[in-house]
Amino acid sequence: QWFYFRIQNTRLAGNTIYLLTITSPAGVAATKRVVVLSARVHPGESGGSWAMRGFLDFLLSTHPDARLLRQLFVFKVVPMLNPDGVVVGNSRCSLAGRDPNRAYGTALRSSFPGVWHLRVVLYCDFHGHSRKNNIFMYGCDGGQAGLRLHQRIFPLMLSKNAPDKFSFPSCKFKVQKSKAGTGRVVMWRMGVSNSYTLEAAFGGSTLGEALPLARDAGVGGAGGRAVPALGSCPLFRCPLSPPGGRNSHFTVEDLKALGYHLCDTLLDFCDPDPAKVGWQPGTAAPRPVLVL
Repeated sequence: QWFYFRIQNTRLAGNTIYLLTITSPAGVAATKRVVVLSARVHPGESGGSWAMRGFLDFLLSTHPDARLLRQLFVFKVVPMLNPDGVVVGNSRCSLAGRDPNRAYGTALRSSFPGVWHLRVVLYCDFHGHSRKNNIFMYGCDGGQAGLRLHQRIFPLMLSKNAPDKFSFPSCKFKVQKSKAGTGRVVMWRMGVSNSYTLEAAFGGSTLGEALPLARDAGVGGAGGRAVPALGSCPLFRCPLSPPGGRNSHFTVEDLKALGYHLCDTLLDFCDPDPAKVGWQPGTAAPRPVLVL
């Protein structure tokens, strides 16, 4: 058994919060590093849920890379942190009228004991952004001398795996006073150097290839983009859209693909294959290896 979940209720409305634990019985559990992911702390940022869906679909699959990820890590996943806000249609707040993404400092310290959090290799909270374009990350610079650029490695590698979606130049790594209560800053101050907020912009992408204009109505309607027919959604009976391109909004498939790219980058980031350490230029390029 490599998947189980725990249910806990919020204090205000009693809506269910699911905490998923995903790992493989293979390997020594005490030596496995932990990856913590969450989404929908801001109810209106629904793109985070689609990225989380793509991540979970891949991680729970039978793909060899998914099996390897489960062997290497223990994944702690909260797909929806603020179900109260989602149920009532809030944009950023909980039922208490406060932004939960400014209150991690009072909530996380009792939830992550010191012995446990020291083995967390990555923390990532999925969000949506209302003013910028593309997909990018907020991280935290600072800490020990000589490690100022360490937190930038994972976002840079993600940009190489998803060059048509993820913009590394859009990433920011300042720790502002106004962000002191966010999940990424609190986890970073608890010792998790690779602590990020992943933002998928509402405004869509300025990267990749532009989609050509349609000569006829097609699926996208008269005068719209050239959108090939991909069948219909079995739930809502509406046409499915393909991945978007430059100067287009992110589609559901774009956001779900982001979840896969996160998994792929995590393997690149912590690749256990020692044969790749001795790679020489001129041979087939392996995944980069970073020893943490």
